[in-house]
Amino acid sequence: MRVRMTAAGTANWKTPVQIGLDQWRVNYETWMVTRYTFENGRVVHVKTRYAGVDDIDLSANASVSGGFGHIEGNDEDGDKLFGRVDWVVREGYQGGVYTFLGGTGKWKDASGVVEAAVWTDEEEHEQVMPPTGPMRNYGFVDGEGEMSVPSLGA
Repeated sequence: MRVRMTAAGTANWKTPVQIGLDQWRVNYETWMVTRYTFENGRVVHVKTRYAGVDDIDLSANASVSGGFGHIEGNDEDGDKLFGRVDWVVREGYQGGVYTFLGGTGKWKDASGVVEAAVWTDEEEHEQVMPPTGPMRNYGFVDGEGEMSVPSLGA
């Protein structure tokens, strides 16, 4: 069924490691509050934690040019939702492709994909890229997709 996903939170980057002339990789951990609004009217709120790696490429159109992360969600009923996010950059767009891989309780057989634009802002507005040490970002996610959640109910 159709679902809208909106979320906001913070991400902490570790110190990047240089892997090429203009390229770095950086581990991150993100904490967000996510709201899933399903086409049947059901709304579910999920505390969501991400852990992954971002690609920094100063020669690309966007300094964060790729990356991925793993998703661990915990909703208001204590049910867990698992998944993966892959970073996508294309003309005028940066965001995630969120692939859901099941979980516990209502999310047991959940599956689907949501594509959501991501807005981010560094804690320090004059932040240099790549950062020379750890860095905090604030972000907002908004998008839609298809999600099958057989145990969701109305």
